[in-house]
Amino acid sequence: MTGAHVGTLVLGGLAAIESTPVAQTLASQPLVTATILGALWGDWSTALAVGVVLQILAASTLPIGARTPEDYSVGGVVGAGVALSIAAGAPFEHVRQAASLTGVLAGMVAATLGVPLLRWQRQWNEGLARWCENALRAGRERALAESQGAAVALAFAIGLAATAMWMALAHGGAALVERESLRLAGAWHLLQPLWLGFGFAQLLHAFVQRRLERAGVFAAALVGAWLVIVAGAP
Repeated sequence: MTGAHVGTLVLGGLAAIESTPVAQTLASQPLVTATILGALWGDWSTALAVGVVLQILAASTLPIGARTPEDYSVGGVVGAGVALSIAAGAPFEHVRQAASLTGVLAGMVAATLGVPLLRWQRQWNEGLARWCENALRAGRERALAESQGAAVALAFAIGLAATAMWMALAHGGAALVERESLRLAGAWHLLQPLWLGFGFAQLLHAFVQRRLERAGVFAAALVGAWLVIVAGAP
């Protein structure tokens, strides 16, 4: 296991922490984590190609009512990590494109499968909150710090374990992706207009609703898509 693999696993845990019990800023968004992984693996093109698509998909998920949105914080790390792991050392461009499509699909599946984990994690955190209240009433002053630490440790473990599982699957399926690389690369080219069109729709929707922060994220994602897909950013 290389340093890039270890860094990917740690980033998966940190993304899970940032998106659930701590801060909840934009740092765990797929475009941000993909940028970090691109620097870590030394492959900006593949990382940003996957991160842009997952960012657009993540921006379309809304926590409407009691609905739990897909976990694109960990899914973004998984998608970029899977693509980079498969593309590492690939001598041909079509193999890297096939890896990008595989990473996007892995990120989408990981984000969807993360929903029940998020629900279980929230139930666990609610139990911690009740325990903390009872402990504070009993005079245990360190209960708040202990409950917060337990929530952080749980989130990190879930994110790291999920990322490790998907990276292991990517290692095992790399040969299959290489064998089918021509077909997967063709599918990647066909899907690119769909990703960009969906991104423009989300950008216009955010602008009409005057959600300027979200519109800024969409705009950055689309600029990145143009650089990676059209201009061929290094």
